Amino acid sequence: MAKSVDRKRVKRGTAQQHLLTSAQQLFEERGYRGTTTKDISEHAGVSENLIFRYFGSKAELFMSAVVNPMLEILSDASESWRTDELYRATPEEYVIHEFVCKVMNLIAGHRGSVKTILSLLIEPPADFDVGIIRSRILALLGELSPDNREYFTQKHLTKSDSDLVLRIAIISIVSNAMLISASYEDRMQPSTSTIASQLTRFVIGGLLPSTDELASQLKSANGNLR
Repeated sequence: MAKSVDRKRVKRGTAQQHLLTSAQQLFEERGYRGTTTKDISEHAGVSENLIFRYFGSKAELFMSAVVNPMLEILSDASESWRTDELYRATPEEYVIHEFVCKVMNLIAGHRGSVKTILSLLIEPPADFDVGIIRSRILALLGELSPDNREYFTQKHLTKSDSDLVLRIAIISIVSNAMLISASYEDRMQPSTSTIASQLTRFVIGGLLPSTDELASQLKSANGNLR
């Protein structure tokens, strides 16, 4: 006779939140492929059927528990830059350094989740439509793009494809935050502040106008003085 699973008793109306909390923890620890809906339901102490009632599928639960909260954090982090004129008027070194630190702190607290998201983007399993993640990321970038272009113009930075520059900067920050520690022995690890400062310089260096762009800007400026 099969032994029944002992479930912890949960309060009425809290099952959905228990599922989200358990899913986030297990996806963080085991990855998407290594976590089953049964694992999550047992960890949460609720029926597996509730996963499909509340979320529809394992993939949608992953989006709700892992992807959406992380994108919301990034969206909140960019809110002051997008809406606060005083903040946007501060030197770009400070603005970019603040953003770098926020992304690095986010990754430091959710390394497993970030790793899982990246693995799904690179090699998605058959039961996961990676387009769902891409559409959410594109929506976030879409919020940033118009202000990003205006900011580059205001600060006399690159006139290149600002959307591409934004993506390169974010990917550079994320990849370095994820991988830089693996390139050092433990006792030689640079501090988070040191890494953030160097990444800030790297991003700013990538934003500086090319020689041709700079010449064009100077020519335009001289023409306006006549």
